[in-house]
Amino acid sequence: MFKWLRNAAIDREINEILNDHQRVRQDATLVRDYLQWVLEQAQNGEEKFSDEALNRAAEIYEKVGAGAFYWMTDIAAQMVLLSEASLRGFATNVSEELGNDATAQEIVSKVVRIP
Repeated sequence: MFKWLRNAAIDREINEILNDHQRVRQDATLVRDYLQWVLEQAQNGEEKFSDEALNRAAEIYEKVGAGAFYWMTDIAAQMVLLSEASLRGFATNVSEELGNDATAQEIVSKVVRIP
């Protein structure tokens, strides 16, 4: 009986861990996809801070919370560090793996890794 209860508890904990990982993965994908969309909008000359952009951001924030804001800020910080290294003539793992002809979308995909 105790062995069955222990196994059931272990199964429940494993399911919780897997569900949490899946939720984090979905949230991270939402943020990454939004970043890609904003980048595409900027490349197409679309209006910045449009109602659509702000509504999409609000939906993500409501779903993911402050973690989304922090993560986007962290991504921006990584991009600044990559730009600084490039301007100073330093190679980065991104430039080495993607080469000099990498697109902005490829760089985002490389920098924003989904767990």
